[in-house]
Amino acid sequence: MTTETPENETPVKKGGKRKIIILAVLACLLLAGGGAFAWKHFHHAATPVAKTAPQPVKWTTITIPTILSNLDSGMDRTRYVRIGARLEVEDGKDAANIAALMPQIQDAFQTCLHGMQPSELSGSGIYRLRETMLAQITNIVAPLRVRDLFFVEVLVQ
Repeated sequence: MTTETPENETPVKKGGKRKIIILAVLACLLLAGGGAFAWKHFHHAATPVAKTAPQPVKWTTITIPTILSNLDSGMDRTRYVRIGARLEVEDGKDAANIAALMPQIQDAFQTCLHGMQPSELSGSGIYRLRETMLAQITNIVAPLRVRDLFFVEVLVQ
């Protein structure tokens, strides 16, 4: 008896079935994860849930009295600015409360304008002034909501 292996037989590899099982499990997990993702993001109920429409907010415009202020012109002659503005507030009830705070709003305008130079009010300087004043006014009337600030008149002389 000889212990030779025949030439036409190939040795059987161990672990071949194990790799196939691991790949099958990974493929199933990948498909399940993709299905769960698709279900979560693309599944919608057949009948939409009726939502009550929120009440529209009524906005009221309040006129800020015309503000006349001198600008920081350095050593040049005195330069003035006249600004007319309006505030857009949430409700008519808020208008009365904001009218009571009008001296603080005018003071914020005066304080801001006294520190500005005439060149700062040209070009996009009006936009920067508007954004600055809107932020200050929002802080002054804190619990009340201010939607926007409109400049009606800006005159630099």
